[in-house]
Amino acid sequence: MGNAVASTLPSGDERRESRCHLLVTIMRNIPIVAVGVRTFALDFAEGDVQAFNQKFVAILEELSVDVTQKGIDLREYNHDYLNRLRGIGKAAYNKILPSTAGEYLKDKEIEEKQRGLSLTFQTPTEISFFWEMLYAGEPFSVETHEFWGFRHPIGRTYWGEFNFPDRIQLQGGIFSAIHHKLKYSQREVEQVAQLLHQVCQRLSLKLNLHLLENIIPIETICTNRLLELFHDPEFRYGIIHFACHCLASEGVYTPQAYLSLTTQQKKIEIELEALLAWQKYGFQNRPFVFLNACGSATPGQLLQTMNFPSGMLSFGAAGVIATACAIPDRFASAFASKFYELLLGKLENNMSVDIGEVLLETRLYFLWEYNNPLGLAYGLYACSNQKLRD
Repeated sequence: MGNAVASTLPSGDERRESRCHLLVTIMRNIPIVAVGVRTFALDFAEGDVQAFNQKFVAILEELSVDVTQKGIDLREYNHDYLNRLRGIGKAAYNKILPSTAGEYLKDKEIEEKQRGLSLTFQTPTEISFFWEMLYAGEPFSVETHEFWGFRHPIGRTYWGEFNFPDRIQLQGGIFSAIHHKLKYSQREVEQVAQLLHQVCQRLSLKLNLHLLENIIPIETICTNRLLELFHDPEFRYGIIHFACHCLASEGVYTPQAYLSLTTQQKKIEIELEALLAWQKYGFQNRPFVFLNACGSATPGQLLQTMNFPSGMLSFGAAGVIATACAIPDRFASAFASKFYELLLGKLENNMSVDIGEVLLETRLYFLWEYNNPLGLAYGLYACSNQKLRD
C-alpha cells in the first residue's frame, strides 16, 4: 500500500499551518465558475451533479457493506474501489470543471507548492457536489493523492444563505447524543471524553463532554424539549457530536428525514422539518456540529437539497461535518475518535487548528494505515479554512 499512496505533497509534519485558501464560486443562474479572481465558462447542469453524486454514493455504499463484513482494516483485501472511484471521479472532473479552470488550479498549486491549496466551493444548494471524489490525475492508474479528498482540505458553502464564521470557540466543551443500538457509539463518546479530559489537564482548561442524558431528565425528554435546550443562551458548547442514525420514513409526497437518538434507551427523533420550523429559534452560540450518522448528508439517498447539513446550518450551526452514505458503526466510531485525537492534539500543541485540515488528515490515516478509502464519505459544510480555538 505504501507505493500506491506516495505523494509529492509535503507531509503532515512539513505542511505549513496555513494553506493558500481559494474560493471557487458557481454563479446562480449564470453558467460561470469563478476560481479566485478568474472566471471560466461552465458546461454542466444540476442533473449532471446529481447523476455523478448518485454514482459516487453507490460505490461508497458497496464499500460500506464490505467494511461491515471485513472490518476497518482492508490491507489484505484486494479491492477495486479506488479504481472505480477514479473512473467516475475523472469523468466528473472533466465534466464539472472546465479544462482551463483545472489548469489554473494546477498552476496555482505549483505556485503554492510549500503551502498547498485549501478549496471552498460556494454553490447554489441544488448544486451540492461531492467534491472530494474528483480525480485530477491520469486515467491509466490510481494515484490516490490525485483524489481531491486525499489532497486538499475541502469545504462547501451556499450562495448567500448562511454566515460561516472564520473561527469556532470550544466554549464549555462538547455536547453529545447517541443511539444505544449502535454498538460502538458509547465507546466512541467515551474515547472523545477521555481525549478532552487529557487536554484539559495539560492546558488547565475547564471543558466538559456532556451526554444528552446528563442534561435533560429522562422523564421530561422529548424533541421539543431538546430543541428548546439548543436555543437556550446557556447552551454553551463549541461542538455538538451526534453518534446516531439518520433515517427517512416514506411520507405521502417526500421522505421525512430524521435523526434517531436515545437517552437511557428512550427514543428521540429530530425531524428535518422540525429544524426548519425552529430555525429562527436555533443555536444562539454557533456550535460546530459533527453528524456522525448514517447518510446524514443524503437522507433517503435522494440527494435532497433540504438535507441535514443545510438544516443544521439554518438552525444556527457554524459548520457541519456529515456523511454521504450509510457508515458502519465501527468505522464511524474509529473515524470520529481519530478526528478528535488529531483535533485536540493540535489544540494541545498550541497550533492553529484547521478543521478541514484535520478532516483531510483523518481520511489519509485510514487510507494509509488500512487501505480504506471510506473517509471520502465525510464532507465539511463550512469554509475549508475554518479554525477551532479554546
